[in-house]
Amino acid sequence: MTFLKWKMSFIHIAILLLGLCISLSVAAEGRLRPPADFDCEPNHMTSWTGTLVFYWRGASQLGFTIDTDDGTQESLITPYSLDKLLINGEHFTDEDWSRVESEVGLLKPMTRARIWLCDNDGNATLIDWQISTFL
Repeated sequence: MTFLKWKMSFIHIAILLLGLCISLSVAAEGRLRPPADFDCEPNHMTSWTGTLVFYWRGASQLGFTIDTDDGTQESLITPYSLDKLLINGEHFTDEDWSRVESEVGLLKPMTRARIWLCDNDGNATLIDWQISTFL
């Protein structure tokens, strides 16, 4: 009888430890870390990740609507410069537009991006294009 109680206690402890490990891994995934050069206090920062469903680009502004992975749809018109653009986490260059657009101002289908916004400075926006490296 003592062995059976010990075995049951061991099983309960193992289940509790497994639950703790799962909850810790979920908590670790909670908040994305912004790029190092994105200057915004964490409490004023948000990000959207998803597929762009509408897009336009002018000489100094771009606008888009994104269907986020969280099930919302967000829109933004923002000034841009190459130093506020990334591609897969790396610096964006003029040559990278051909990886994002099929022609000037026309986005390739199913293009994904992560947009970082700072609510205490309307110009603090960083766009990280999420382009497949397999295409």
